[in-house]
Amino acid sequence: MAREVEDFKKHLLNFVNALIAISPSRNYVTQFLYLIRINGSIDYRIAEEAYPDIVKDDYTREAFAKIFGINFADKITLNTNGYGYYLTSFIDEVFKLFENSDFRGKVSSILKDEFPEGVPNLAREWLEVRLEGLKSEPTYGQNSIKILKEVIKIGRLKVEDLERKLNLRRGYLLQCLNLLELYKLVERDYDGSYKPSESVRKYENVLEGL
Repeated sequence: MAREVEDFKKHLLNFVNALIAISPSRNYVTQFLYLIRINGSIDYRIAEEAYPDIVKDDYTREAFAKIFGINFADKITLNTNGYGYYLTSFIDEVFKLFENSDFRGKVSSILKDEFPEGVPNLAREWLEVRLEGLKSEPTYGQNSIKILKEVIKIGRLKVEDLERKLNLRRGYLLQCLNLLELYKLVERDYDGSYKPSESVRKYENVLEGL
């Protein structure tokens, strides 16, 4: 019986580790694919700056295009019949699974030696990675975080409100907002105002240390 239990734990660990390994917070490949998916498309210029190892290198770019069904044009998109599209659809389901506290609790109780701090919430972790990536952006990062905190504090703000509150030039401010939209940290409403995205509202305390 003891051997059967150990075998089950081994296979469970392999299963959990495999899912963790494809999370955009842990995997550079799926991170690139997932950002394209959740945005519908990404400007080629922005992708060049954010992922130069993939976009600027001819061999790597062509390999990504062939393997994952990526269309590299002025706007980078995923082919809806390509592997990249199917993979990122699956990642949505992985996030739902790892957001479930009951699932994480039960797996953590079985694999407590392997996960002494508990199985990670990959959806929350993905938000943390996006925020850290934004914060480290040398030109717009720090002010983008300030904008996000202001939007969270008020609930929703228009560009002119942010200009007045933060004393930032409109052109610069719009670049910051573009980055916040790219990382899906804010959403633009029908009236042109900006509000926190669902993941930011759900895990608002993640911003406390930023």
